[in-house]
Amino acid sequence: MKPIASIARHRAQDPDPLGFDALRLQAVTAAQLASGELWTDYNLHDPGVSLLEALCFALTEDLFAARQPVAQLLGLEPQSSAAAWARFGLHTPQALLPCHPLTSDDWQSWLLQQLPHARQLHMQAQRDARGRATGLWRMTLQGRSDAADDRQAMRRAALQAYWPQRNLGEDLDGPPQVLRPRWVELEISLLLEGHRDVCELLAELLQRCDDCISARLPEGLPPHAGASPDVEGPLGRALTPAEALWLAQDPDYLFVSDLARYLQDMPGLAAIDTLRLHLAPDEPADPLDDVPTPPGSVRRRGRDWALRLRWPDHEDQLRRWRLAREGGPVQVPVQALLQTLSDRRRLPLRLPSSSTMLQPAAAPAEPLPALPALRRDHLAASAALPPLYRQALRDHARHQPGLAAQWHGYLGLLEQGLNQVQVQREQLPHLYALDQDSTRSCWTSLPGNRQLPGIEALYHAPRERLEEAPWIDEDQLSRRHRALDYQLALHGESLDHAGLQSLPCYYTPQAWPVHLLRLKRQFARRLIRLGRQRGTGADLSQPLLGQADNTPPLQERLGLMLGLAQTHSRWLSGSWQAQNLPTPAEWPAPQGDAESARFVLRAPADAQPMLNPAARRRSTDWARLRRDMPVLRDAMPAPLLRAAVRPDLFQWSTTAGGQLWLGPDDQGRHWLLAHGAAAAQAQDLARALHEAACQLQAAGEGLHLVEHLLLRPLAAEASHNDSASTAQISLVASGWTARGADPRFRSLAAQALAREAPAHLRCRLLWLDAGQMQAFEVAWNAWLTARQAHCAAWLAGQDPAQENASATALDQRSARLRALLQEVSS
Repeated sequence: MKPIASIARHRAQDPDPLGFDALRLQAVTAAQLASGELWTDYNLHDPGVSLLEALCFALTEDLFAARQPVAQLLGLEPQSSAAAWARFGLHTPQALLPCHPLTSDDWQSWLLQQLPHARQLHMQAQRDARGRATGLWRMTLQGRSDAADDRQAMRRAALQAYWPQRNLGEDLDGPPQVLRPRWVELEISLLLEGHRDVCELLAELLQRCDDCISARLPEGLPPHAGASPDVEGPLGRALTPAEALWLAQDPDYLFVSDLARYLQDMPGLAAIDTLRLHLAPDEPADPLDDVPTPPGSVRRRGRDWALRLRWPDHEDQLRRWRLAREGGPVQVPVQALLQTLSDRRRLPLRLPSSSTMLQPAAAPAEPLPALPALRRDHLAASAALPPLYRQALRDHARHQPGLAAQWHGYLGLLEQGLNQVQVQREQLPHLYALDQDSTRSCWTSLPGNRQLPGIEALYHAPRERLEEAPWIDEDQLSRRHRALDYQLALHGESLDHAGLQSLPCYYTPQAWPVHLLRLKRQFARRLIRLGRQRGTGADLSQPLLGQADNTPPLQERLGLMLGLAQTHSRWLSGSWQAQNLPTPAEWPAPQGDAESARFVLRAPADAQPMLNPAARRRSTDWARLRRDMPVLRDAMPAPLLRAAVRPDLFQWSTTAGGQLWLGPDDQGRHWLLAHGAAAAQAQDLARALHEAACQLQAAGEGLHLVEHLLLRPLAAEASHNDSASTAQISLVASGWTARGADPRFRSLAAQALAREAPAHLRCRLLWLDAGQMQAFEVAWNAWLTARQAHCAAWLAGQDPAQENASATALDQRSARLRALLQEVSS
């Protein structure tokens, strides 16, 4: 008898602990223990068992849905764009794993992808007399042709490729040098095979020789031919064999054996009998011609030239070409070959198909899909119960008043729990989406009349109001922080602000965790830039101040860790200049209670605190404050401003008709702010000054990152012997604010800088008072303007006098900035 095909039963001893069978067994066991003799444990069709099974099925169905892949829970599909994945802090390996160009090979392979027309591209790290790297790079290359426009376009493209990817503490030692071609001609003797067209074969051979001599990758490489699939290196992939061979070439010498190896696998080429390079007849002699080279090689480059293969364009240049096939000579088709070569030179250069350029993530071309709306139409689990329940309820409700309401109450408890599980799962995209600024972390949807007829009559308040009740999401900030911590931990990152909690704060107790949440979300949004590109410097050919995407990532990263209100490069002295306020000044230490120190007095003994730290703040009106507070009319004492951020330091005394005091400050002084004012008026003034001081100092905190290598003299007549500063950066910070003057905050900042900065850089923090900061920013802005003008002169590249003038002007600004940094650091 033929066995019947069937699905084998599940014979496991223990059911899935989170599955239907385990939950049903636990529910039945609990019901039996609670019911005693009233339970009919032998009848599987008992209505109570059916009700339990419906509940268990609903619960395990939600559990099953919650076990789905994370991408599915977040609404992502395999065809979703990279931007849709990045919206939730999820990035592709192609975005996460590539490194930044660091070594000479990194730069050459990366620049080759950006400059596909370049020949003889070479990046060489400059070293001092002791062989130590100076941080300077020398770039040399050739253009596709020797035309002046092409040479200048190639130099401009090289600069625009390098500057945005420049590493901290590194720079070009002069503009890219575009080498003139030193022409060579080819002598060949070949043995052919097969029936390939001779003109096509010789054109390909000439192209391969040109690529090898010019150190340029061949055109039309197969994608990732023979390369590892690993995402690595600055290209976002492993090198192809052709790219690895290109990098392995000697940059100074061309070996004929390397040239022959480029021709080995050509279809139709059986053997190479002769392969030589001859200097073109019109090329002048060079002093390096008399310097011996390794056997079997020719010099690839000189001081201002590099080898370049001359393609034949007339019959005399083909006299050294010999062809043979099957032992007999083959006539070179001169005119057809010259025409083929002429056509090939006119074709546009094709990009290698293996090119994978490493570029910053671009903004999505189309808007991201809308996140799921809050559902109110969940299917009731009780709707799946047998009809006998509804019929029995109608029969018994006539004799037992209140039974229907009781039944709806029980079902309401059931359905509310089921709704809650479904709503939380459906709203997960709202919880993890980084482009949402909402702080809500918990959602609910109470059963309505459409789900359970008559249920809304049992609510004590309208259903919509209950769903928005504060107690539903009372721990929202804590949950939001935990969610962001998890998203950052996926990439090995964290943003811990625990060390800031005991420091001076410019926010109310309610606003402070919201501010930290905003910083953590910003960190997660810009994770690629702040992580992989941490060691990148600013592109100083472009504006810096006020440009978040041109701020050095290390500077922005430190700003987020220190809880700064704004983390991009900007005018810090603008916080008081925009308000037309005097520069905050440090006040001399008190020498006593002399009349000359009439605003530096001791508070009366009956002075009492008067401000609630959690109270709502007043709007800022500096004009009114300076009018009503004599101590602020002629100056802005920085110690007073630092003390004003602490609401507990404002005190009210009934002495002399009422006095408003602030103190003690960081030098133990008390400041008389107002006198002869009523308590209510004094409280308004205190609250307004507190808010104004907090806003002023929050806006005045920030960082400027200075790379000392970029301050070196550039003009030929300039001299600078401070070689120790080549690998040094300085972080200039506001030291006049309540946090900037606190030793604990300075220690925390120093620890963060030592931990986050590239290991090869010597880093220091400079804490400036308001006057020093204003002077520094004047010099810093002048230097940035001069540097941008110097970069523009390099890009123009047509007037050496203009380049020299811009270098001289930049050197003057650099000398002023170096002197100022030396002054504030002493």
